[in-house]
Order: sequence, then structure tokens, then C-alpha cells
Amino acid sequence: MRALVIYDSTGRIWSIIYGEEALPQGLRCMWVDIPDGAQLDHINVTDADNPQPVFSYLPESDIGRLQEQVVSLGDQLTEAQLALTEQYEANLALAEEITNAQLALTEIYEGMEV
Repeated sequence: MRALVIYDSTGRIWSIIYGEEALPQGLRCMWVDIPDGAQLDHINVTDADNPQPVFSYLPESDIGRLQEQVVSLGDQLTEAQLALTEQYEANLALAEEITNAQLALTEIYEGMEV
């Protein structure tokens, strides 16, 4: 998310403003795109002509791990359903072959005069 960041000569952030279009005059500021899941920590001002944002990322929460597990289990379920579908189709083909064999045997039996 794009934000206007106002900072001092040490890189300390004093304000983060969203939705602003104009740059303030007389203040150190820059536009920063803050990635999802990131937290803007400070501005690296070692090169005064090219200040760089420094991000930190929060450790993955239990909810995040659970969400990943739900996605993984959903993928596994889909794979299992596909395998079952393939097995079902193979069983249908085998059942059809058995039926055809039974019909052939019936015809042979009926053709025999007992």
C-alpha cells in the first residue's frame, strides 16, 4: 500500500499518511510502497540522496499457519478425490468387461443343447 512517510535526519518515522497526494514542503518525506504483511520500521538515511525504507515482518501467527494447513489439506483432498474418481472409472470398465463376459457365457450356454 502506498503511503507518504515523514521522517527525520536519523531515519526515525514521525508520520505515515495514506491517501495524501501532495508532498509537504520543508519536511523530509518520501512515498513508500508497503508490502502486505510488512511493517515499516525506519528509513535508512546513510545515503542522504537515496533514502531507503526498511521493513520488518511479523512472525507467522498461529492463524497464518492454520490457514496454510487448510490450503494444504484442501489440495490433498482434491488429489484424493481425483484418485478415487480414477479408481471408480477403472472399476466401471472392469464391471462392463465382466458383464460382457457373462453375456458371452450365457449365449454359449444357451447355444448348447443340454
